[in-house]
This record gives sequence, C-alpha cells and structure tokens, in this order.
Amino acid sequence: MTVGTFVVAATFWFGFSAQGASWQEEPAAASASKALFNSRCALCHGPDGHGSDMGKTLKVKDLSSKEVQSLSNDDLIQVISAGKNNMPPFKDSLKKEEISGLVRYLRTLK
Repeated sequence: MTVGTFVVAATFWFGFSAQGASWQEEPAAASASKALFNSRCALCHGPDGHGSDMGKTLKVKDLSSKEVQSLSNDDLIQVISAGKNNMPPFKDSLKKEEISGLVRYLRTLK
C-alpha cells in the first residue's frame, strides 16, 4: 500500500467512524428532545402536539398544523424563546441547544 492510498483509506475510515458516532448520538438527542417536550410543552400542546384540553381552552396552536409547520426554524425558535400570546418565554429556562432540539422534534409531529 502506498502512502497516498493509506491516507485515502485512513481518511475514509475515520470519516466513516465519526459519521457512525453521530448516528448513535442522534437517537439520544431526539429522545432527549421528546422528553423535554413532554415535560415542558405537552401540558398545553398535548403529547401529540394537537393540544391538551387545557391548551385548547388557551387556544394554543396545533403544532402539526400547516400553519405551524410552515414557519421557519428561526420563527419557531423565536416563539419558544420569547413566548407568544398565552405561551410564556423559555429563553431563561432552556438552553439554545434545547430550544433547537424542540424545533427539530416539532418537525416530526404530524
């Protein structure tokens, strides 16, 4: 094996290994975001995002609706961070990474 071939092979292997590691982390991150949603959001938005009884009384948005799903990630981050209407702001109680994780989780609601 030449040095050049070795470098290409090593680069491929390390890249593949690193990619594999991120695949293993993604389910854990998704699980953490779902757990965070269930602990902080489901009280009003319901576990499926369609709204709990209390949330419907407060006129929360159905998170699976076209209206909500068509918002940009930045818009959703802004709503979660600053709050809107009856929804309180979470910028002081959640980390930016947690808010971003919630947005990724919201995208899975159908």
